[in-house]
Amino acid sequence: MNVHGTPQSPPRHPPRETGRVVKPRAGCQGLLVLGLLGLALGLLGCDGGLGGSGQCGGANDSDACVRIDKIEPVYMDVPSSNVDVKRSICTPDDPKTLTTDETVLEPFAVADHNAKVTISNAPLPGVGPTADTSVTLQDFSISYSLNSCPAAAIGCPPLDTLRAVPGLTVTIPPESSVDITLPFVSLAKKFEYVSRGGSLSAFPSYTATYIIAGTDAFNNSVSVRGSAQFTIGDFNLCTR
Repeated sequence: MNVHGTPQSPPRHPPRETGRVVKPRAGCQGLLVLGLLGLALGLLGCDGGLGGSGQCGGANDSDACVRIDKIEPVYMDVPSSNVDVKRSICTPDDPKTLTTDETVLEPFAVADHNAKVTISNAPLPGVGPTADTSVTLQDFSISYSLNSCPAAAIGCPPLDTLRAVPGLTVTIPPESSVDITLPFVSLAKKFEYVSRGGSLSAFPSYTATYIIAGTDAFNNSVSVRGSAQFTIGDFNLCTR
């Protein structure tokens, strides 16, 4: 997996106000309290749905705010949230079939369906860069939950949590962001879906939730999460 640093400007922050409760954006349950004699911060975020998360993970001592800004599922170098679990034979009507007696296989990657995940490290909202610090992330996991099961589906099985391969470490400098490639629905997870009786012709919807943890430069724990939805089954990619 490659890690690419892509510096960007930190998000705009509201001015700090003493003794005021600041509510996070709509859809998230959270609380940000700025005290009179110092900073007392408690921030609870909820998943921002497809594309990222509204959660800010950090530590009071360093004023670090780490966010998952974007999750872009990618399959065979094309952005896609449709997870194909089976290689099919293209029919003669498909453009990639040259003659009626020629067998053409559907493009199918015997590999993970990955995602490009953008993670930023900026000062906590309302605080400002009082103690810029880098953040090192080294624990990646993905949990799966079912959103909807079509009436025509023969099965919409639960999927186990996926632990990323150990050894991946990502360091984000202060007021910067990085793009990293992580498994989204791994090949093993595709096999798991099929082996547990998952529907192929009807396409259930699931949510993949990344939980990414590490420490800042002061050894404070940092943890963030972000989610993206996907559909899964036997998709026809012959015309791709």
